[in-house]
Amino acid sequence: MRARLFKSQFASAVKTGLKRQTVRPIPKRMPKIGDDESWREWTGLPYRSKQRELAQVELISIEEITITKSQIIIGSKSIAEWELNTFARTDGFVNWPYLRLWFTQQHGLPFTGILIKAKDLIRENPVPSVVKPSMRSARSSRPSVKFV
Repeated sequence: MRARLFKSQFASAVKTGLKRQTVRPIPKRMPKIGDDESWREWTGLPYRSKQRELAQVELISIEEITITKSQIIIGSKSIAEWELNTFARTDGFVNWPYLRLWFTQQHGLPFTGILIKAKDLIRENPVPSVVKPSMRSARSSRPSVKFV
């Protein structure tokens, strides 16, 4: 399983499942649809701290993307102007101007890379399971519930 790292500003959106797409520069080794990945963040300084896993995902789509000052082009289709804010929010930004500013500062515009979309491989929702009553819960007629 390949690891993909995210900046801390995106960590909560990745962990909660709100962010299941990412835009990246074109890599030397292209990911493939169906690949399983561990999406992570650094707990401190990069390469000098541990990594925290945010999600395990399966890649469902990989497309070329170009971001310019005025538009986003995915594959050969330009995103409609009224959809730019929706795209930005799906990618973890407040709106289109913030996404554009971030890419300008991080990579420069125009930016050409890949858009990776994924779905959860393992959902980390705790599932309640009934456990044997302990001495403390023996006083109560209700069994205790423990989240696993």
